[in-house]
Amino acid sequence: MRYAILSDVHGRREKLASVLDDARSRGATQIISLGDVGGDSCLALLKQAGALAVFGNYEVSSWRSLAPEHQGWVQGWRPLLAEDGFWAVHAVPWWPEGLATIDDFSAWIDGPDRSWFDLFPYLDADEDYLWQALAELEVAGRAILFHGHTHLQAVWQWGPTGRLRRLRGMEMPVKAGHHYVVGVGSVGLPEDGGWAAYTIYDSAAGRIELVRL
Repeated sequence: MRYAILSDVHGRREKLASVLDDARSRGATQIISLGDVGGDSCLALLKQAGALAVFGNYEVSSWRSLAPEHQGWVQGWRPLLAEDGFWAVHAVPWWPEGLATIDDFSAWIDGPDRSWFDLFPYLDADEDYLWQALAELEVAGRAILFHGHTHLQAVWQWGPTGRLRRLRGMEMPVKAGHHYVVGVGSVGLPEDGGWAAYTIYDSAAGRIELVRL
């Protein structure tokens, strides 16, 4: 299957529409959104496209302001999506114990001495987070973690030699016996250049493609 994996739209409907059109032109058959969509007009586009989704910090803080038909949809999202040998999350594949739904996350952050960083840390803030993500993948028997939140495109590879490498280029094969952490970039507010960014993953061909418009 060819997945178009996008994140951090932040209400930029025009950019989202262009990304969805571009993904279709590249043969994407499933859209996955990694959260921080921002607003009803963007959610309507994703829903119409049949997107799968996980929630981000925007949804946790603002889902009650959405139209009723989108509130119900967003409340059904989870913090992690397991698909076709990979995981998809907004930030990282771990969070405080006992949390599973957007309501759980909302209630938790309203508690005393709570930090958004505890729910949604940035994977590029500390190399230890990368290693923890890779360890989680290995234990779960998953090859790839796709994440958003950083607004950057980056692909990290860890293989049998134990070496952690950041891969360069816009296309790369997925090698057997290796694990990958992939920042898919931001549709609405990319911080590494370009107008909008997302990622294509072809599970049949075993290939990751970083896309910038």
